[in-house]
Amino acid sequence: MTTLRQAYLKRGYSRVGGWLFPYSARFINSLLDLQLESGVRGSVGEIGVHHGKLFILLALGRRPDEAAFAIDVFGDQHLNRDDSGAGDREIFLNNTRRWLGADSARLDVLQRSSLDVRPEEILERSGRVRMASIDGGHTEDCVINDLMLVQSVLGPKGVVILDDHFNEFWPEVSSGVARYLLDPAASLRPFAITPNKTYFAAAEDVAFYRRSLRSRNDYYYEKSARLLGSELDIFGTQPWTFSLKTRVIKWIKATPAGPYARALRRRLAR
Repeated sequence: MTTLRQAYLKRGYSRVGGWLFPYSARFINSLLDLQLESGVRGSVGEIGVHHGKLFILLALGRRPDEAAFAIDVFGDQHLNRDDSGAGDREIFLNNTRRWLGADSARLDVLQRSSLDVRPEEILERSGRVRMASIDGGHTEDCVINDLMLVQSVLGPKGVVILDDHFNEFWPEVSSGVARYLLDPAASLRPFAITPNKTYFAAAEDVAFYRRSLRSRNDYYYEKSARLLGSELDIFGTQPWTFSLKTRVIKWIKATPAGPYARALRRRLAR
C-alpha cells in the first residue's frame, strides 16, 4: 500500500463528503492490494462519485500508467430522477487535487447520466477496467444499465462494487440486482458483501477472489451464503465482529486448544 493511500485511509477519507463504512474502505483497499500483487491491470472508475470519497481511494490504488474515470450528473440534477445523490463537480475536483496532486489533471470526468454513456466511450478513453464502483441512479433501470455497462468494459479479473444493494431506503437497487442476475446476458456474479457494498466479478474469477480475500480478511469473516444461486462471503457487517470478546474467541479457536474449548462450551450449554 502506498504511503499516500495509507494517509487517506487514516485521516483523509473521513473528511470527504459521502457515505463509506470504515470497514468497507479497508476491504476495498485490500482488493486494490490483491489486484496489484496479482498483476491485474486496467483502469479504475466510479459511476456516481458525489464528492469523491471512494473514487479517491480507487485512484490512489492505480499504477502510474492506469487511467481513472468518474461519471456523475453533478449540477445537472434534472437528470437525477430519484434524488439519490447531489454531487458537486467543484468540490469533487478540489478533493481530487488535494489527494492526487498533479495526477488529478489526468482524470477523465464525464458530467452526464450513465444512461447516456456507451461502453465504447469508456474503452476509448480509459481502456479495460479492473475495478469500478457503481453508486449512481438507484432505480431498477439505472442499476441494470450500470451493471451491464461496466460488465461490457471489465477486463480479466475485474471487480464491480455496488452500493446500497441491501439498503432498505433504496429497494429498487435490490430488485435491479435480481433482474440483472436472472438475465441470461449477465456475466457477473456476487462474491462478497461488506457494510452497504456488494462485490461482483466474472463467474470464472469468483473462486479466486473468495479464496484470496478470505485469507486476507479472515478475522472479519462472518458467514457464507447464497444469493440467487451464487456462493459469497460476508465480512464485517455485524457490530459484534469488532468486539474484544469476538477477538478472544477467534484467537482461542485458532490455537491447538480450540477443539477442547468448543467441546467444553457445548458441555456447559447442556
